[in-house]
Amino acid sequence: MNFVTKRKRKFGDRKDGHLMKDAPVMNRLMATLYPNRCDNEVSSTINVDITNLMNFVKEHNQSDPNRPIKFFHCFLAALTRVLNERRLLLRFVQNGKLYERDEIKISFTAKRGFSDHAEEAIISYIPKATDNVYDVASFILGQVKDCRDPEKIAAEKADNHSMESLEKLPHWLFRFVARTLRFLDRHGGKLPADVLKEDPSFSTAMVANLGSIKANSVYHHLNNYGSCSMMLTIGTIKETIIDNQKRYVVDITSTFDERIADGFYFIHSVDVMKKYLENPQLLEKPFGEEIAN
Repeated sequence: MNFVTKRKRKFGDRKDGHLMKDAPVMNRLMATLYPNRCDNEVSSTINVDITNLMNFVKEHNQSDPNRPIKFFHCFLAALTRVLNERRLLLRFVQNGKLYERDEIKISFTAKRGFSDHAEEAIISYIPKATDNVYDVASFILGQVKDCRDPEKIAAEKADNHSMESLEKLPHWLFRFVARTLRFLDRHGGKLPADVLKEDPSFSTAMVANLGSIKANSVYHHLNNYGSCSMMLTIGTIKETIIDNQKRYVVDITSTFDERIADGFYFIHSVDVMKKYLENPQLLEKPFGEEIAN
């Protein structure tokens, strides 16, 4: 299967997706009868043995300390492969219509500092066909470093006055702006390109690495606003004993919009994710390279 590529937009398409005029009637019916994404959530939690992955990370970091990787980078690489192979996960519903993306965008938040009141930065990763787990690691580490650099934070705030301007609006005008954004989203995705690019609500998937703050994975709701049909949370990596051997396991909770595919498809997609996490050597291959089952 080829890697996801951009297609020419046609009448009825959105900036962030192509209208599926030949969508199955059941999907179209569900999109019409159940218009709210939050009313169509299906969620599951899996426990994954990542002992091989942790050994893979350790061995790589010992042999190539100048190009380190972490579990989270491997997770994002595995998720990228799943999204490319399981194309129904690229779908989303808005205003009763079913659309399909022609790119993968995975978003997550990173704390700018390690305190309760530290600001958060949104990081979005858009993979290329030639990328692999090491490219993911390089990109994420660079982005996290930048979002915590005081000089770059100051420069970013100086260049971006939009949020500061919104804070100064009276409540009635603030609500008007928010409702306008919602209207533009529902009616053809006519939001400005910068909003679609920067807002994580328009991602293919959103990820919360709760393990980074020593928390367990939890159910996380989807949003009616935007076009994100998939939310994943990752828990703390734990040591356990299985068959008298020390193993590393982690819980992953996924929430999907059931209007884009059926339950069997979601369960199989989770199994594919598990396969890549348990066989991390596969993540060294370029995302555009097909891997035999």
